[in-house]
Amino acid sequence: MTNFLITKSKSKYFKNLGFLILMLVFSAAVNAQTTVSGTVSDGTGPIPGVNIIAKGSNISTVSNFDGTYTIKVPTNSILTFSFIGYKTKQLPVNNQTKIDVVLEEDANDLKEVVVVGYGSIKRADLTGAVSSVGSAAISQSVATTIDQVLQGRAAGVNIQQNNGAPGSSSSVRIRGISSITGSNEPIYVIDGVVIDGSTGSNFSPLAGINPADIVSVDVLKDASATAIYGSRAANGVIMITTKTGKKGDLTLNFDSYVGWQEIPKYLQVLNLREYGTLKNTRSDLGIVQRDNNFIRPDLLGDGTDWQKELFTTAMMQSYNLSASGGSDNTTYAVGVGYLDQDGIAIGSSFNRFNLRAVVDSQVKSFLKLGVNMAMNKTNQVTTFNDDSLILTALKQTPNVAARNA
Repeated sequence: MTNFLITKSKSKYFKNLGFLILMLVFSAAVNAQTTVSGTVSDGTGPIPGVNIIAKGSNISTVSNFDGTYTIKVPTNSILTFSFIGYKTKQLPVNNQTKIDVVLEEDANDLKEVVVVGYGSIKRADLTGAVSSVGSAAISQSVATTIDQVLQGRAAGVNIQQNNGAPGSSSSVRIRGISSITGSNEPIYVIDGVVIDGSTGSNFSPLAGINPADIVSVDVLKDASATAIYGSRAANGVIMITTKTGKKGDLTLNFDSYVGWQEIPKYLQVLNLREYGTLKNTRSDLGIVQRDNNFIRPDLLGDGTDWQKELFTTAMMQSYNLSASGGSDNTTYAVGVGYLDQDGIAIGSSFNRFNLRAVVDSQVKSFLKLGVNMAMNKTNQVTTFNDDSLILTALKQTPNVAARNA
């Protein structure tokens, strides 16, 4: 009887001990942690500043400048990767120690990021009025200068070309006229460099900038812009961001177009027969002396149409070649462009040659060096000023020959 009790007691003891060991093993399995590392990119280069969070916990980290990250989480965790302008992605750890992630761009979120002054800000947190034009809209336009890119694409911005000469300037008015005696032109900030927007009747300081190099254009409309750039921004600020390099293999891009321009409609003017009849009528009324050249106007031809003599079908061509890429520490972007535009008025033309290079290098963890170089050469030929030539052509009589007999 005694032996039986001892055996039963030992059995109960080992049973409790086994249960305790099983609980410890289960607890260790549940609380087992692993260190996960990897790189976050968008397919073309790393994305710094991405938030990585273990779902349902307060464990988190942020990707560094190279897009790499390291985080220690339970083996059964789900990692959430999120960044402004990209779609949030969730991936289970499943005992993995290396997880590389490629985030997809979210077009809706990208519209919510606006570059202002010295940095960027969410549109929801922005109190000033801003209009933005992205690279998609720019690539769809056939624009010679930056002001033509904005034409009809930014609310509250009125753009009127000063004359029809190729490469000529435009008057930009943001929310109307703000000064009677002073300039009403906004200032332009290109990659942080301020350029005065004042233009002449023909010359434009912006004509040397290639629209193909632009990523986005943001228009700051209200008085808050003066807090950043001072009184010179009283007429508004047009901020232009140009293309930079991204980590990845060498990428070449070439685009070109060829087109023709022509005047859509000629103004109705008198031909030689109609002009001779008018001359005779005026002489019958005693207004002018009779001209013997118009005794029989019905025998005359059409005479000279000075509009058709002045205006012609003009050719326009553009070519752009760019290369970009980079490594973990250095990125580069190089571009060259050529534009040749003939004017519809015979003799007028505009051509531009652009060369641009951007190099950024992370020399040390605390030191970053960069070079942003842009060079352009423009040549503008004008045959008229303030539309005087066109006005003269309209006023010229049809009985004057355009060429020697």
